[in-house]
Amino acid sequence: MNITGLPRWAILLFGAGLLLFGLAVSQGWIHDPSLAKSDYVGTIDVSADDAKLYRAVPFEWQVISPAGSFKGNDTAHVRVDPSGERAVLCGWLLLDKGGTSIRATRWLTEARLKVGDIKVSAIFIAPADKGPGDGLNAGCARLFDDKPAVDAPLSLEGSPVKE
Repeated sequence: MNITGLPRWAILLFGAGLLLFGLAVSQGWIHDPSLAKSDYVGTIDVSADDAKLYRAVPFEWQVISPAGSFKGNDTAHVRVDPSGERAVLCGWLLLDKGGTSIRATRWLTEARLKVGDIKVSAIFIAPADKGPGDGLNAGCARLFDDKPAVDAPLSLEGSPVKE
């Protein structure tokens, strides 16, 4: 027994459990159960005709830095494609507002995209400095278990993030 009244082995066991939990979180073995399972599959070239299949998803973002808190509005462009064996989501954010768009991109790395009833990490949405048909590449994610409709409602949500 030690000063706290707990056996030494109990304290060591608790410490080992805490260490294992930290390892599991850092390796991604434990994840947000409210998120649909997805994986990043790369980028796709977006032509002017393909851009018509993408829907505008306006969002408000907030980034906190040592210089202060920054807020703004931007618009991501997202396409839902359930035509294959697994549904694919593709999206881009046009970097047309300078540093403001960079902060919006930072916010997207921790945001969630709501597609109908499911939520997906929005980290696949790629920043783009060129327009459709001019070398624009959209980032894409594949969904494992869910297959939302092409016209499912889209929205972005998230908390303020640190810069």
